[in-house]
Amino acid sequence: MQSKYLKKIRVLISLVFFILTVFIFIDFTGWISNRLTGSLLYLQFVPSLLKFIGLLTVASAGFLFIVLLTFFFGRVYCSTVCPLGTLQDIFSWISNKTKISRRFTYSKPKSIVRYSILGGLVLLLFIPSIFLLNLLDPYSLAGKIFSNLFRPLYYLGNNMLARVFQSMDNYSLYSVQVKVVSWAPVLFSFVFLLVIFFLAVFKGRWYCNVICPVGTSLGILSKISFFRIAINEKACTSCGMCSKKCKSECIDVRNKKIDFSRCVACFDCFRACPEDGIGYRFSGPDFVFSRKGRGSYAEDKETELSRRKFIRTTILGTTAIFASKFVFGGKKEERKGISTLPVTPPGSVSIWHYTEKCTACHLCVSACPTKVLQPTFMEFGISGMFQPRMDFHTEYCNFECVKCSEVCPTGAILPLTKAQKSTVQIGTSKFIKNLCIVVTKHTACGACSEHCPTKAVEMVPYLGTLTLPKIDEKICVGCGACEFACPTKPDKAIYVEANPYHRKAMKPKKNLQDKKQLNKATGDFPF
Repeated sequence: MQSKYLKKIRVLISLVFFILTVFIFIDFTGWISNRLTGSLLYLQFVPSLLKFIGLLTVASAGFLFIVLLTFFFGRVYCSTVCPLGTLQDIFSWISNKTKISRRFTYSKPKSIVRYSILGGLVLLLFIPSIFLLNLLDPYSLAGKIFSNLFRPLYYLGNNMLARVFQSMDNYSLYSVQVKVVSWAPVLFSFVFLLVIFFLAVFKGRWYCNVICPVGTSLGILSKISFFRIAINEKACTSCGMCSKKCKSECIDVRNKKIDFSRCVACFDCFRACPEDGIGYRFSGPDFVFSRKGRGSYAEDKETELSRRKFIRTTILGTTAIFASKFVFGGKKEERKGISTLPVTPPGSVSIWHYTEKCTACHLCVSACPTKVLQPTFMEFGISGMFQPRMDFHTEYCNFECVKCSEVCPTGAILPLTKAQKSTVQIGTSKFIKNLCIVVTKHTACGACSEHCPTKAVEMVPYLGTLTLPKIDEKICVGCGACEFACPTKPDKAIYVEANPYHRKAMKPKKNLQDKKQLNKATGDFPF
């Protein structure tokens, strides 16, 4: 295949991946099937790796496919599959059309910075702490942008069109409510979007080659890839046009060398070269073991970690571990008191399983039909920044909904069937008598009991004709319907207290007996 067609193919593939990935975050109609969502997320490196570590199944080994792809063709993941990489390319394209971008030039690799970040991240995972992944993983960062910024704008556009259509008696579209509980994740996403825009316009793929741990990891593999971009020394006139178009700033025209650890295989240099002096060629697996006779394939020595840099990286990583012992809260056993813990969604097993796996991509927030899942700021501590929790002041968890467990790409929320979820107890309801309006205002209520799907909340006599709620914790699943329905403000008279480790609730046998008796009495089904 001729090199001139590679960029067109790369752009087409990256746009398909990008559009579909954005849509799974903003879609509220359920148009995209779970199978398609799973296929797209299967190829996201960090989520797939975390899921594989937890499940050890081939179905969660998408990162191995990316590793194999990188071994053969270099960092094509960064230029085609990664949504944050494509977003940066879109910003670069916009800047080129508006003529506000600058021409790039070769720069030395920031090896100490990028390898120190990667080393510190790997060492932090042994604590375990997912703090750096929450803040640096490209998929999770893109997910925050799509969920917290793109989704509200998409909803706004939909609602405006719905009003226009309804004025013409066309009800094919319907309005959707946007519920924003915490503005910290929105602000973080907006600031990061501005930073990425600035870097993409003026520094190209600087984030990918200095900060991003996925880019650094795949960059190590790309040094020994079979197919790579190569400079034809006979045809090259050293005009520098390829270097000016290289967003990774990895083409050294003076020495006719390419830093393959930073090359993201965008193929922009092919169209820039007027003499066909650069192309895509087979390098051979023995490339890394011999520098003699390899010409332009020889890699710049400055890109390799020296012994001194390796020692610095190790020291920085070790320091991060000791610092995290104080910053991130120490051992699990020291965390006592379940009343202060946020409630995690069904399928997350325990608060520790959840916080050790969740990268805060916010896909579950977008997928949740009631929007009871809301991003947090510091509720899970610094290491769990922006991870979603069940906010029962906003909504409640539908008794038969398992959407979040179907879309979670990292295994933080494990898949559940509707039957399994019906007995998963994520917390138990607690009643505060002195806050209940039956006690404070001597008026009848019972909203908590009416909304309870398992009838764990039962109304019992209080004064005269008044009744108060009584909770059967054995059949309570902690869905939050009672807390959401409770009319007392600002504090609820009934609330859900989190289970650090999720339990199994008993099935409500009493309700089934009541239905059987009603069927015998009426001879009909109690719809």
